[in-house]
Amino acid sequence: MGTPKKDLYEINAISAGKNQTLAVLKSGKVLGWGGAGSGRITVGYVDICGSRAPSKEPVYIAKPSLYSNVSAGNGVSLGVSNQQPYIWGFCQIGIGDKEAFTEAPTLIEGIPQASKVAAGQFIYAAIDQLGSVYTWGLNSEGVLGRTATQLNVLPEKITDIPPMQEVVIGDNFMLSLSKDHRVYAWGSNSAGQLGLGHLQTISKPEPVALLVPITSIAVGSTHVLALTSDGKVYGWGSNHIGQLGNVKQSYFDSPIPIAFPEKIAAVAAGMHYSLALASSGKVYAWGWNGFGQLGLGDLQSRHTPTLIRSLSGVRSIAAGESHSLAITKNQFLGWGCNESGQLGKAALRQMTPNIFFDIA
Repeated sequence: MGTPKKDLYEINAISAGKNQTLAVLKSGKVLGWGGAGSGRITVGYVDICGSRAPSKEPVYIAKPSLYSNVSAGNGVSLGVSNQQPYIWGFCQIGIGDKEAFTEAPTLIEGIPQASKVAAGQFIYAAIDQLGSVYTWGLNSEGVLGRTATQLNVLPEKITDIPPMQEVVIGDNFMLSLSKDHRVYAWGSNSAGQLGLGHLQTISKPEPVALLVPITSIAVGSTHVLALTSDGKVYGWGSNHIGQLGNVKQSYFDSPIPIAFPEKIAAVAAGMHYSLALASSGKVYAWGWNGFGQLGLGDLQSRHTPTLIRSLSGVRSIAAGESHSLAITKNQFLGWGCNESGQLGKAALRQMTPNIFFDIA
């Protein structure tokens, strides 16, 4: 398809994965850019690490065509259509007896009345209308949060946890946010990313010791950001490239505050970097910057939140492995790695925010 006409598109939500970008339009249709998981139909083996001749044009996700929620993961994406979860992309492990998937969405059975989904690498999760959390995929280090004897496990509900409103996935660990605004964590904990005050692997969800209500959580590979109801940010896990906004040590196994000069409205986390959207519409970035994903015009990493001066009036942000996204009132923008065309018509290393298209 050609470049979208600005009078036809209004974006409700965005998601960034390893090498793909997804945008949910107000109509419920989903546009995808980039490599595996973008909805671009491919044949045979797919290299999720890049593409020799990436297309810079978006595609529509195929049947079903309308979605209420999507999540871009590591070469695989999930979506919810009519309360049913679907998967597309290059899923190396499959689900049960289904060994592989294509970019055509495939129904995931066993999750009734799905509302939200989360895609990682080899592990996946969904939340139903009642707040129950379902997990599936490769069962190692307790990452599924439930007892399972098989290696590659089918979707099943986690028991003995309160109703949840959000679930996020890092490198072999998960976090969920309960409806009463508490954070639960389980799985791998090599860098303290569970925030439990130690480095031990946990196979059942445990609450993180936070004394204030949390409204949103975001995870990178091994670090976590948590946003409080009064606009403050806490972080924990790996800090080896400054992704927690601190220069004192390489990791933190308990939450620490991250300082900002103003109230924060949203957070996002990439592989080893972080983004924060202020209530003013400004965006701060810090951590790893190997592809320009901090949007600061260079490839230098930052150990403290740094204002992206070229951005203003932002209403939503997202972070993939090494590319970042933002929506303003009038534009959809991206920056960072574009080696698979996940930023559309931009440089291979786009070091400043670049317009996908106008949306108003």
